[in-house]
Amino acid sequence: MDEKRVLALLGFLLGLVAGVLILVGAFELGRNQSITVELIAGRIVQVVFGVVILFASLLIYRRTTNAGGFVNLIVGIIGLFVPGIGTTEAALAIISGILGLIASGTFK
Repeated sequence: MDEKRVLALLGFLLGLVAGVLILVGAFELGRNQSITVELIAGRIVQVVFGVVILFASLLIYRRTTNAGGFVNLIVGIIGLFVPGIGTTEAALAIISGILGLIASGTFK
């Protein structure tokens, strides 16, 4: 296995963890929590972010590392400013995107 494939695999795994953490947070309901339109809209945004990160990570793994890395990087940066998306998940997505871009040979 060459070093680019290892970086792509590591980027995929970090993106997978970020996407799963976002999805777990989206489906978590606390006790005595009133269901409002804001809650549902926030959860839908979290689900969309999680699914996009998972698909972008799959692109990184399937050797389309440039596109997947770019999508994870952009979604991770946007996720830093979206309420409900944790900074840990956004940071993992950003690191996954950077590793995907490095694995594609964008930064030579």
